[in-house]
Amino acid sequence: MTVGTQTKTKMELRLSGSRIAPGLGSGPAWIVGDGLKGGSPGRSIEALEVEKELARIRPAVDATIADLDESARRLEEQFGPPLAGIFRAHSAILSGLRDSGEFESELRASLDDAETSVGRVFHRWHKKFEALRDETFQQRAADIRDLGRRVVGRLRGEVGSRVREAPPGSVLVVEQLLPSDVVALSKLDVAAVIVGALGQGAHASLLAREKGIPTVAAIPDLFDHIHTGDDLLVDGNRGEVIVSPGPETRKLFQDRLETSRASMVRCQGVCHDPARTLDRVFVQVEGNVGTNHDVELAFENGADGIGLLRTEQLYLARDLPPTEDELFAELRAATAPMHGKPITIRLLDVGGDKPLSFLRLTAASNPALGRRGVRLLLEYPELLRTQLNAVLRLSREQEIRVLVPMVTLEEDISAIRDVFESSLAALGISERPPFGAMIETPAAALGVAAIAKHVDFLSVGTNDLAQYTLAAARDDPAVNRYYLDDHPAIFRLLSIIAADAGRTPVSMCGELAGREEVIPQLLAIGFRSLSVAPTLIPRVKALIRGLRLDA
Repeated sequence: MTVGTQTKTKMELRLSGSRIAPGLGSGPAWIVGDGLKGGSPGRSIEALEVEKELARIRPAVDATIADLDESARRLEEQFGPPLAGIFRAHSAILSGLRDSGEFESELRASLDDAETSVGRVFHRWHKKFEALRDETFQQRAADIRDLGRRVVGRLRGEVGSRVREAPPGSVLVVEQLLPSDVVALSKLDVAAVIVGALGQGAHASLLAREKGIPTVAAIPDLFDHIHTGDDLLVDGNRGEVIVSPGPETRKLFQDRLETSRASMVRCQGVCHDPARTLDRVFVQVEGNVGTNHDVELAFENGADGIGLLRTEQLYLARDLPPTEDELFAELRAATAPMHGKPITIRLLDVGGDKPLSFLRLTAASNPALGRRGVRLLLEYPELLRTQLNAVLRLSREQEIRVLVPMVTLEEDISAIRDVFESSLAALGISERPPFGAMIETPAAALGVAAIAKHVDFLSVGTNDLAQYTLAAARDDPAVNRYYLDDHPAIFRLLSIIAADAGRTPVSMCGELAGREEVIPQLLAIGFRSLSVAPTLIPRVKALIRGLRLDA
């Protein structure tokens, strides 16, 4: 499977892994490890330095406690006491550890610096709770780890994750990758990503493809082969990483990179023209986006509109949820480049492999089958109303469509529609924007006729549709071979959706929409609106222009 082999040069190392996001990238390695792992060597100190190191610990802990208390206050305002109570509990745990004297005892006994001593204490407590099989204790273990990272990060002077400190042009090498990390990476201009474990259908994988960041995963003993500063070539098309490439290898890689860029330039030359088949059938090609940078990229690549704007990317990298005014301002800025074109804004879709730092949900045995999407929105009505108010305010300035995620039951979309209508009335908006539902489960696909009674349009998310149809978790690398979004069962469901939707417009925003080999089949089924990653728009339009549907 994944193999590392040494070439004849004795310097160049080729490693094979899983293809996550296509593309080519090169640069120096930027390694991000886990600061709480036990056994990692720290800086030894002299006895005369002990008091100085101890004096660093209390301010770091106190500042973290203050952050937690502020988070609790803000969350109580927007979500009520239960969620705020989680952060107050974390504050109490941290206060107890501070006052126990354990940090001081560890530092005096080990004569290691503050970062190492504090990390070791948290690691020890994390392992204790992790060893207990009860779900509550397992959740407490995760809490301890999170608290430890916060305090150690403060001691190191880190404002956020080291992932978000990756220098421009570097190759990020990391054990795990969260969707929030990818959101931050798009602003950092990293050349590529190598990740230890990542499912092909995970949201972090999807975002990496959407943002055009070449990504390779599942290289065994990753950190034994790659070290900080190593010169790397990353081939996301083949799932290959070359460490310390020789001159000949580098030249071949550069030639491929230039050929790829030339092909893209040719497609971009006509990307703003409509995509019409040879028999003059118009197909709308829009962009899937999450940030202002993505929207600009979609505009530059000729998007006919935005088929999916993921609002969770405005939440994922935050310690606290945005207020209505903050969300309105961010959405306004993000959508500005597409003024005059339709923009579909999906309400917050979190849960599963998209956790929010401020929304600490109780542990679920199977998060993908738990509270996510519309279920979470209905559980936290203020969270829903904040989003709806911000989006509806924006609809006065832009051509907005509102999309509800993970709809399964007719009563759920009906309940959200009621809140939508009441928000319109409260804001005095008479020109209501189109209101739609995501079709992402077999139940929704088979129940399209009932769901369609409550909406103005439908959008098919094939990523989750594949996950739930094939019983293969999109974020689990162990079942990658079962996660097949082009399986015949998926196309059977797509045909049912297209037929049962009747006169209700149906678009597709899943990754299947950007797969060139299946686009002819999608058009034959009846899809006339596809939303894809911004970088794919020119090629998708070029492909459509060469098709004939009446053949």
